[in-house]
Order: sequence, then C-alpha cells, then structure tokens
Amino acid sequence: MTDWATLEHAYGNAQDVPALLAAAGHASDEVGVEWDELWSRLCHQGTVYSASYAALPVLATIAGRHAPSGYVAALHLAAAIIASEDGPQRAADVRRDHADDLAQLRDLAETSLALARDDIEFIYGLQALVSFEDGGVWQRCLDHVADGEMPMGCPACRETLVLDLSGEKLGAGPADLTSRAPSGTSARHPAARWGRTGHPAAG
Repeated sequence: MTDWATLEHAYGNAQDVPALLAAAGHASDEVGVEWDELWSRLCHQGTVYSASYAALPVLATIAGRHAPSGYVAALHLAAAIIASEDGPQRAADVRRDHADDLAQLRDLAETSLALARDDIEFIYGLQALVSFEDGGVWQRCLDHVADGEMPMGCPACRETLVLDLSGEKLGAGPADLTSRAPSGTSARHPAARWGRTGHPAAG
C-alpha cells in the first residue's frame, strides 16, 4: 500500500492526493476542478514528483473504467507525467517500475485515439499514445502541431523563435521565424487547460 504521507507533490506532502484521485475518479466532468487540482499537484509547470509516479496505477485504473472517448482526463495526465523529463527519478526507472500500468494505458490510448472528434483531439491523443511508447521528443512536442507553431531556441543569439507550421507563411525562409512567445491556440483542448508546462493555459 502506498504511504502517501512520505511522498511529495508540487505543494509539499502528498497525503491529500488519494482523496483527490477518488473525487476525480467519480467526477462526471473530465475538465472539472478535481482534475485541475491533480494537474497542479502532479504535473506542475511540467515538473513531476514522487507522488506523480505513485499516482500512475490509480490513473490507469480510472482510465480503464472510463468509457472510450477522444479525451480521457486520467489518460492524458498519466501521459504528461510519464513524458516529463523534470522529476526525481530517471525516466527509464519509472517506465520499468510501472511497465504493466503503462502497457494498459498505451492500449487505452490507442483505443481512444480512434475516437478523436477533430484534428486537435487527435493530435493530443497521438501525443498521449507516443508518451506511453516512449516516443522521444514527440511525446512532449507533438501538441505544437495543434498550435500551428513550434518554438525553438536560436543557438547564436539565444532568442526564443517561433516557426509557423500553419502553412500560411512557410516557404518564405527566415521570415517564418519570429521572436515572440507561442500563442497557444490549442488551449481549447482539455489537456491544454494546464498548458504543456502545467500552467493554466490562456483561453
């Protein structure tokens, strides 16, 4: 049995996580306050914690009870946790320790992907699937395709540049790159409520 009092989340001791997981598991709203509370604690600004890993089996159970759908909150939170590179354990160790849970989540993600209602939901669903398959950088960056733009760092000037992926400006060479923040247009998707870094996304 998990001793949650010995684990940590973004705000400290994780003894409140079991109650939040239970509430979220019984919530009728996939984008309600219960899920907001879990996202903010378990995947805060892209950082994960010891409690985040401990939550993976519970999230797998919740996702397994959910009727197949293009968006399943437990599935996407688990995907964000396992895709994170900012946590207290090596990613390979976490994947080894939770191999059975990740295999279950991977199958659920594949089923859910076929039920995506639009391109945005498909992209986020595909990113979740790739996360459970340890798909390299795409498990963290595929959602940029939904935004229509890809931020990148210039190695020379260290400015953050944004590449337009929409097709409206491509082919213009360096003019495609602008020094500005990403607009985050995919915030309409539930998984983007906390942004790709765990912040509530601007709507």
